[in-house]
Amino acid sequence: MMSLSNKGKGALRPTLLSAAIAASVSTSVGAYAQEQETLEEVTVTGIRTSVLDSVEAKRAADVVADVIDAGALSSLPDQSIADALGRLPGVTTVRSNGQSSQLNIRGMNGDFLQTTLNGREQASTSGYTESTRWISFDQYPAELINQAAVYKTPKASHIEGGVAGSVELKTANPLDAEKEHNFNANVRMSFNDAADDVGADEFGERVTLSYMGKFMDDKVGVALGYSHLEQPNNFTKARAGADDQLGYFTGTTEDEEEVNVPRAYQWQAGTGTDTRDGYLASVVFQPTDNFKAQLDYFKSEFERIDTRHGITVGNLEKTDGYTLNGMVDGGVATSGTATVTDTTVGPWFEARSEDQSTQADSDSIGLNLEWSFADQHTLTFDYSYSEGTKTRKDQIVSMHAYDLGYDGSGELETWQEAANQSFAYSMKGDGIPSAAFAGVDFTDLDTMRLSRYEEYPHEYTDEVEAFKLDYQFDLEWGAIASIEAGLRYSERTFDSDRGTFLYGSRDGQYNGYCEDNLSEIECMPQELDGFVKVQSVDGAPDHFVITDMDGLASSIFGAGNYHGVKTFSNGKDWTYIESGAVTEEVFAYYAMANIDTQLGSIPVTGNFGVRVVETDVKSKGIQKIGDGLGTAITDDLGVTSTDYGHVEYGPEYTDTLPSLNLNFELSEQDYIRFAAAKVMGRPPVGQLKGGAGSWNSAGENDYNVWTKGSPYLDPFRANQFDLAYEHYFEDGGAVTAAIFWKDIESLIEKQYIYLDSQSERTALFESLGIDVPEGFEAGAFETYVNNDKGGYIRGIELAGTKTFDQLPGILSGLGMTASYSYTESETEVTGGNLAGETMPLPGLSENVWSTTVFWDVGNFSSHVNVRYRDEFTEVMPIPGSSTVVPAREYTTVDAQISYAFDNGIDVVLSGNNLTNEADVKSYGVDGVLGEYTEFGRQFYLGLNYSY
Repeated sequence: MMSLSNKGKGALRPTLLSAAIAASVSTSVGAYAQEQETLEEVTVTGIRTSVLDSVEAKRAADVVADVIDAGALSSLPDQSIADALGRLPGVTTVRSNGQSSQLNIRGMNGDFLQTTLNGREQASTSGYTESTRWISFDQYPAELINQAAVYKTPKASHIEGGVAGSVELKTANPLDAEKEHNFNANVRMSFNDAADDVGADEFGERVTLSYMGKFMDDKVGVALGYSHLEQPNNFTKARAGADDQLGYFTGTTEDEEEVNVPRAYQWQAGTGTDTRDGYLASVVFQPTDNFKAQLDYFKSEFERIDTRHGITVGNLEKTDGYTLNGMVDGGVATSGTATVTDTTVGPWFEARSEDQSTQADSDSIGLNLEWSFADQHTLTFDYSYSEGTKTRKDQIVSMHAYDLGYDGSGELETWQEAANQSFAYSMKGDGIPSAAFAGVDFTDLDTMRLSRYEEYPHEYTDEVEAFKLDYQFDLEWGAIASIEAGLRYSERTFDSDRGTFLYGSRDGQYNGYCEDNLSEIECMPQELDGFVKVQSVDGAPDHFVITDMDGLASSIFGAGNYHGVKTFSNGKDWTYIESGAVTEEVFAYYAMANIDTQLGSIPVTGNFGVRVVETDVKSKGIQKIGDGLGTAITDDLGVTSTDYGHVEYGPEYTDTLPSLNLNFELSEQDYIRFAAAKVMGRPPVGQLKGGAGSWNSAGENDYNVWTKGSPYLDPFRANQFDLAYEHYFEDGGAVTAAIFWKDIESLIEKQYIYLDSQSERTALFESLGIDVPEGFEAGAFETYVNNDKGGYIRGIELAGTKTFDQLPGILSGLGMTASYSYTESETEVTGGNLAGETMPLPGLSENVWSTTVFWDVGNFSSHVNVRYRDEFTEVMPIPGSSTVVPAREYTTVDAQISYAFDNGIDVVLSGNNLTNEADVKSYGVDGVLGEYTEFGRQFYLGLNYSY
């Protein structure tokens, strides 16, 4: 398990709460004993308690770490633990639906992190367009977590996987509770000031109940917790893109001047509700000081109702189907009028309704047995199982305006998108542009029809089961205070299941043309009467919104006849190829020595050791072989294909990871830390899939293969060094400075590979386990590969915490904590769907800072937090995959005030995102619209009760 214990000989004088925190964490790893010093009790209240205890927990760490303790997590206005951790130096957040859900650490995104709960690896529920391994932190209610820490340097006993760092979440040990019976209740009413603008419910609530009790003379402890969240999920958005049409293309004006034009436009409003229920249970049995058994259970159910509506303009890259006249500013067509001249090839205008609702469920259970014997030996066994499931509906209904012709009996006979359509637009920098349309009325039932119905059900599952055995021997042999050794075996399986149901054409239908039809009814525009209402969206005209998408589908296709299926028909074999599983079997073992010595008069603590990790990766899927050479597989539509074969292949590899942590106590207030390590992290799961499609050019016998990924990708590997200085004030608080350097060996990119000779191509296919059908020869291979574009990531982190007790009167309750980090890197990634672009490593912001000012006076407590992050590269989901895009800088402001009555009741008022900071992305052209999203301000009013 992970530890925050620093068992140096120097005198630490933390508060009682911080001492209890450090003690509870160190006992979880069987830290070696030391003589207890008399602790000086310092009585402080409000947020100051949590801030100062977080500082002391950092001081007690034996690695470079930052900590948020239980006080902070229960008193800050946090939607998730990510908000609290985002205040730490070098840590930033990525916002999803207005909430902080993903962490970036030291310039690297969630793909480079390892996250554990009580020292146990957690299954992921963050999949959206493909399987992922990074943790979505809004799955974990902050109220049920006792402590969270970011480990920026590893030690040999840590679970591998954190190239950027590791995040450890901890729940409370009930035997450490203050009283025999402890009860807490938290009730909040919430209000979003932008929800009503898009027709969402403005109000919500958060309720948390927790109990900790000690029984049988403090030999048995029980902890129970429940957290309920229900709140609006809303946004207003505009983007220079739609679907997989992203960013700008280069067009030509009438004067032969090159100009950047968006491939598409989209105006959207989102409405819905987030509902999360979290459950926690822990039972501890400690009959003697030498034996402890603890059983932990955590469950989270998170439903996000996410319905969207708006106006979409697509296919603007088809310049032969329309004329564009307008104004060019800075090489960009910033305003103009697009008039459609040919509805069969040109752009299309639509009203669109979507249901992107998700359901994320997580279960974790763990059993820990700890036995100390013969005064010097500690043996710890840990079993854990974690399962995560994420589903997304991905239902889309598109409505177009049609010119319709009827026969003598009134039956629809001819149809084609309405002629003479046009739209005029005017950009407003990177904000929401304005648009007006002619030749189309998006609220006219006489002309508006359903043009296309789409459903792409997603299901991602992640299961991880692990066994861990650790041994510690306290020997006090010279500089070595103890030695540790252990082993861990885990099996983790990521599975994904894709499907589709399609009807009609996204770019509109006309007689004789229908892009897709997986139903049994004729493809034609369908009436909408009874299933629509009129709504609005910023920047675009009023339009129809589907009130009941399932009801409309049932009325057209019949109940149950429109759900997504896996099929080989009509080029939809991607439903099979994008499905499939990746299994990782890992056997790791380590040896580590804990240091406790003197260098002259300077106490030195720390550890050194090595962790060896053996990994076996296997990917399961199907591969297109062709010409009836495969296995007979019957799809969900009853069609049997013999063009595909089942495949299961992947590599085995071993990593040796040495690590060193040294802590020099220059004085009771001054510390220097040095750390060096080799670290590794496994590739994103979506890039490890082994299923493959193929193609063959006419008249040629090349067998060309494309895949969603390759199990043969090497993990991320890096060497890293850290140097930190920490000064702790006698009256609480600290100033710290750290520099870090990482050298990443390689990154991953998608490549089209066609080697020069046939022998080279054959050797490549054989090395990847790809069988070439009889009569064909190895050809091109399009997949993800390791490149040679690694490089350094380096930076500096500064942090300070200070209370102003010396100020007179009520000003003595003031305090402040602040952090700043600067990170730079030579690494770059290709631009994905923004062709021709190169971007910094995903997650890297050069400048990041956070400042919290707090003020505690008697029973009154308040604070304001401001966080800023520079522009960065974000991995954004797109249909069937993901792509990198530049995200703009942002600043968020949160605040809270509370008053504690003497009867155990606190009144709390808090606000999040008080400046209504938008989420802004660039699509490859600076200064103009890429993607702009506003979520509104969130306010809470509630009560806390403690007994």
